[in-house]
Amino acid sequence: MFNFNELLILFTVILFLVVVLSFVNEKTVKLPYEIGLVVFGLGFSLIMILIQKLNVITIPKEILDLLMQFNFNDFLIHGVLCFMLFSGASLIKFSDFNEDKFLIGRMAILGTLLSILVYGVLFYGLGYLFQLKMSFLEALILGSIVAPSDPISAMSILNKVGLPHRLSLIIEGESLFNDGVAVAIFATLMSILEKTAEDLSLGGFVWGLTTDILGAIGVGLIVSFLLFQIFKYAKNRYIKVLTSILTVMLAYLICEHLEFSGPIAAVICGLFYATGIARQQKKGLDQETREVHDLFYAFWSVIDNLLNGILFLLVGLLFVDLRSLAGFTTAGILGIVVGAILINTISRAAGVFGNVVFEKKLPLEMTKSRFTIFFTWAGLKGGLCLALVMGTGTSLSSATYNVFLIATYAIVFFTTVVQGLTVGKAYQKLK
Repeated sequence: MFNFNELLILFTVILFLVVVLSFVNEKTVKLPYEIGLVVFGLGFSLIMILIQKLNVITIPKEILDLLMQFNFNDFLIHGVLCFMLFSGASLIKFSDFNEDKFLIGRMAILGTLLSILVYGVLFYGLGYLFQLKMSFLEALILGSIVAPSDPISAMSILNKVGLPHRLSLIIEGESLFNDGVAVAIFATLMSILEKTAEDLSLGGFVWGLTTDILGAIGVGLIVSFLLFQIFKYAKNRYIKVLTSILTVMLAYLICEHLEFSGPIAAVICGLFYATGIARQQKKGLDQETREVHDLFYAFWSVIDNLLNGILFLLVGLLFVDLRSLAGFTTAGILGIVVGAILINTISRAAGVFGNVVFEKKLPLEMTKSRFTIFFTWAGLKGGLCLALVMGTGTSLSSATYNVFLIATYAIVFFTTVVQGLTVGKAYQKLK
């Protein structure tokens, strides 16, 4: 456990790197904010490793110890994820999804399930080819880690590439909900692996997933409805902002206690607040209420950018874990990297196409093939995948865990940097 002074030191170091590396990126290569932090974070880590080996500079042992103790899984899953999801969802109203709600729902649930299954089958085959000691269940667990698109990446990067509003909403909607579905599937598969699941049947799995999702939606709606009354009628602007913070924290904690999906509850809270604020604005607002709403969005915008910056920097810094892998040849690592990326692309395409094959009419008059290609390329992965894979460290053998790390890091880096930089151009060509 960190004491307050250690937390302050760690946060200061991370924030310093966010500010300095963002500034360097802005004045040099001008990559998008989030992608720049991933690339420069990785570059900074590699430079520090080289400097350490050459004994040019000695990093204080206290700082190295703090970084080694940092638990990325807890930081994201049990820390900042709920705030980031609420912030992103608070920009979207329930009514924005009306036109494509069934498509979004199918892609978030059925598409994620299909992607996990396809990924598990193909990666199990890859493991057999490379003689990796991996069970089919473990391959499915890896599929649940990397199959869903990451909502933080989707909302942070894709909004800046000039996509049509309706297309952006479908991507955001799928990303907001499929992470909760994937986390629920991941938890179920891990409980089976650890032999703690009470019901291992298909019916038990479907029932558990359904109650997880519906329970989270119910908690999110009830908590949001009750606390939004305070937000609505309070006169003090700061009470309103603090009420929104309390809403997402309370809903998330209740879901954690009841074993529902906390991420989905956080999304519902954000959508509820966005819808409620929009209804107030339709009725006409006085100047004071308008200023309060501006403060609400300004506050959550700062929180979103701060946490996004920290998250994407950590994604870059955490790549250095790969340097300590032992027992893998260069050819073996390269084979896992290339195979993981190719299988990710295939499984994502299968999940998307499996949902649009029966659609009579797709948004913006897109053909099924073009829709599948675009949404496959727009399926970015991020910190959520890394947090999940790090949560498997105590349940898997060392060799399997290292394979998971290599595969997940490769997919996150490729989709964030390569796909993130080219998704706008891909849309223009397909259009």
